Amino acid sequence: MTSPTKSTSSYRNQASQRVLHLLAMFVGPQETRGVSELSRATGMNKNMVHRALTTLLEAGHVVRDASGERYQLGYRILDLHVGGDVLDLRALCRPTLERLHTLTGESVFLSIIVGGNRVNVDWIEGQGRRVSFGQRGRSVPLHCTKMSRLLLAHLSDAEIEEYLARAAPLDQLDALFPDAGVTTAESVWADIRQMRGADHITWRSAKQFGAAYVAFPVPGVDGRLHAIVTIGGPMERFDPERAAALDEIKSTIDRLRQRCLAFVPPPVVVTDRAPP
Repeated sequence: MTSPTKSTSSYRNQASQRVLHLLAMFVGPQETRGVSELSRATGMNKNMVHRALTTLLEAGHVVRDASGERYQLGYRILDLHVGGDVLDLRALCRPTLERLHTLTGESVFLSIIVGGNRVNVDWIEGQGRRVSFGQRGRSVPLHCTKMSRLLLAHLSDAEIEEYLARAAPLDQLDALFPDAGVTTAESVWADIRQMRGADHITWRSAKQFGAAYVAFPVPGVDGRLHAIVTIGGPMERFDPERAAALDEIKSTIDRLRQRCLAFVPPPVVVTDRAPP
């Protein structure tokens, strides 16, 4: 005969397993789940799904979406300790890049700081003519383009001063990046002052690519940046401030930002001299 204590323990263990199994169903690019599809995917009946969802809702690990009918991960899930060295930024950001590309049809780039340079670690190229040197791993000094300067702007003043001193003379690469004009410390700092605190920035690269861009900083929990996400397209078809999907673009970026706020960005060392 099974003792009440053993029976109760077994029931609680099964219930915990159902909750954890259900939580695992929210891993992946699909952002929301419904009760019926969760029931089919897990083999649980709908009552079991409801009970497990109630547990997750009360703990803040899932929340209802705007419709009130479906569920998505709550940001409490990101309170779980995950070391910065195990955060796969590309994997975390890839669904966002794909969504932005679907919304706009244009090129989308994910860029980080590596040494004294901006490096595109992932991107999706739009159709038609190119609007950037988008090769993965290509280095661009932090002072040379608007995209790079957005990353530079989120460093401390001391880090920026140290970088600019090491990158001098700042105009040595102007021929490679003609849209920047004559690069001076004053012009770099002017851009930095405009970029700091901005939700996003827009600009046009008329001379080099004939393209328009919008870029969004993606900060971590301590305010430093993980990366920037940039959308770019030919000026004749892409105006980032008038894009039909602009509200949805911002909403998509905001969801990514919320996810990334749980993680501490890796330390940035900008002591490398900009490449000649």
